[in-house]
Amino acid sequence: MINFQQHFAELGTKALQQLQPELAHDVGMKFLSFDPFRFLPPPTIAPLDVSCQVNVPGIGLLSHPVGLAAGFDKNAVAISALARFGFSSIEIGAVTPLAQAGNPRPRLFRYRSEQSLINRMGFNNDGIEAIRARLNAAKSVADSKATCPLGINIGKNKDTVPGAAIDDFLQVHAGFKNLAQFFVINLSSPNTPGLRELATPEFIAEMARQFGAEVNKIWIKFDPDMNRDTFQKLIEATGDAGMAGLVLTNTHRVTAPESGGLSGRPLLARSNTALEWAWDVHRGKIPMIGVGGILTGRDIVEKISRGASAVQIYTALAYRGPWVVSSLLNEAVIHLRERGFASLTEACGSHY
Repeated sequence: MINFQQHFAELGTKALQQLQPELAHDVGMKFLSFDPFRFLPPPTIAPLDVSCQVNVPGIGLLSHPVGLAAGFDKNAVAISALARFGFSSIEIGAVTPLAQAGNPRPRLFRYRSEQSLINRMGFNNDGIEAIRARLNAAKSVADSKATCPLGINIGKNKDTVPGAAIDDFLQVHAGFKNLAQFFVINLSSPNTPGLRELATPEFIAEMARQFGAEVNKIWIKFDPDMNRDTFQKLIEATGDAGMAGLVLTNTHRVTAPESGGLSGRPLLARSNTALEWAWDVHRGKIPMIGVGGILTGRDIVEKISRGASAVQIYTALAYRGPWVVSSLLNEAVIHLRERGFASLTEACGSHY
């Protein structure tokens, strides 16, 4: 049964990859919205032992480190199906207060030879009200909370002036604070004008002040394109503000062969460097989730060794298909043992 399921998923992935990237994504998400695998056993994720467990402060003990990054299920239409793929956490969004269409199509581009994607989506999403209603209607949210924590990636509307951005963030947080286990402020997308410019120590301090007692549930996602000095000042500010942690990193801004944010294999080195620069500041005192360029289990161990408590994937799911989590974990355990570690926890920070 599992072999049939995996074979079917592999055929579906290959078929979708023949379509234009955004059409493929839309078709895939529509299919997953029906939770088509609910009557079948989940893929085997082996070995399910202590070597895979990770503790992410503010989120909890996870059976393994591989979560789904924001951007894949922007509108929470397929969280039940995605949870069945074996993810240890799912981050939806980015969610903005008001629904918005995003940038004109085409806005998603696939580069197989580099195992990469470029997107300039522009925070297309259904807005707070529609997404909240969808989550409230999904009994699976309540059922899966213990095993698959839900995160909300928070963005600002395109038309929101910079001075009102925190109001947008507060609105999204208030709309989901009883439905999600963690929140990630997106100060790093390259596709919303002026968003990255908000990433200053002063803005982070003011944001923390306005979130008040809730600040210790808020993570911040930074971009990989800053110089070291600017980046490390932001890390210091995040620690001083008492925020939950860091998600490192978002996509790399490019202008060719298309303009937008680059993800996948070419992002790995930049995102790993960001983890190293951040560790140099906080020395393990601020939890980190590693994102960017993860396509193999070895990549997971490399991020954990640089101090990440867990990781998130996006492009790997697009290229390797629905059962990628199982494959990545098996590869990670092999690489972990080759390096002489008994667990991912033991490997955390070992790069230094």
